[in-house]
Amino acid sequence: MIGDAAEDPACEATGRPDGLPESLAGLADRLDRALSLRLSTVAPVSLQAAIKSATHGGKRLRPKMALWFGKCWGVDPSAAEGMACLTEWLHSSFLIQDDIQDGDEWRRDQPTLWKSLGIPIALNAADWLLSAVYLEVAQISTSDAIRSKLLTAVQDVHRRTVVGQQLDLDSRANPDFNLDRYEHAVQWKTGRYLALGMVGVAILAEFPDSSVELLWKVGDQLGPAFQIQDDLLDMTRSKGRGGQIGNDIREGKPSILFAHALERGDLSAHDRSLLIEVMAKPRHQTTEKDVHWVIELCRSCGAIDFAREQARCRAKDAVGQFGQIPGITTDVQDSFEQLAKFAVERNR
Repeated sequence: MIGDAAEDPACEATGRPDGLPESLAGLADRLDRALSLRLSTVAPVSLQAAIKSATHGGKRLRPKMALWFGKCWGVDPSAAEGMACLTEWLHSSFLIQDDIQDGDEWRRDQPTLWKSLGIPIALNAADWLLSAVYLEVAQISTSDAIRSKLLTAVQDVHRRTVVGQQLDLDSRANPDFNLDRYEHAVQWKTGRYLALGMVGVAILAEFPDSSVELLWKVGDQLGPAFQIQDDLLDMTRSKGRGGQIGNDIREGKPSILFAHALERGDLSAHDRSLLIEVMAKPRHQTTEKDVHWVIELCRSCGAIDFAREQARCRAKDAVGQFGQIPGITTDVQDSFEQLAKFAVERNR
């Protein structure tokens, strides 16, 4: 069950396997082939190399969810692969832009694209990836009515994620940031974004609108749960940032930890002022001492425990919402529960 004891995320992760559930991990080769086939025709070679670098590695959770859900419902394999690829293109484009905006130099233990090839090439690769998202929608073999629904869903997620990122940027080191504002930002930036692959498959399978809406609600819970675990992992050396901890602190990220500390942490006036001061510092001026002080503050004021419990509760709610979809079998429900458990107990 979701909610079993997990490692303290403010310490080094030790020993826990971080592999995807077997139902998703077994889809890696199929996904690799679909992605590689599409990238093999990209020209010029310099652009192809940049895109391959940006899409290499990672868990590829979102596209694998699309393939898994398509297999569960017998959706045409080529259509499911198109849905999987477009979620990977969208995700990779967002990551490129996010790294530039945040000044992150490491991603998946490799230099970020802007750091290795420069901002102009990185932005160009991100633009290509966004164009590929809509090409996938155009090329999926389906009726015009279904394609229209799919296009609307993809564009809505694209728009919501951009709005959510703006809310994130507006809230950096904001002394008025609180849990309500966090909830608003994370729902826009992360929630439906995670569910897109499954929703796209559901549209292709001609699910009723009520079932599609349930899948969106699943994302509204599982997406934030996944993000909260990401925020907790940023306090360890296992997030793929070249061994550096506290990158979210260095960029003043408005995480659930920051929101809880400000709103419910019962901080002294001095600690509250110092927390805001550290979060407002430019990245290059934030010291290791600053980072460790914020981590300890989050621990002592209960923010870490609060975040961990929120992740578990949201994952549990996502499982409950998923189980309400008509036609879900026990095997599919069990697989989704393992996926939700992975989202909040992974150590990378």
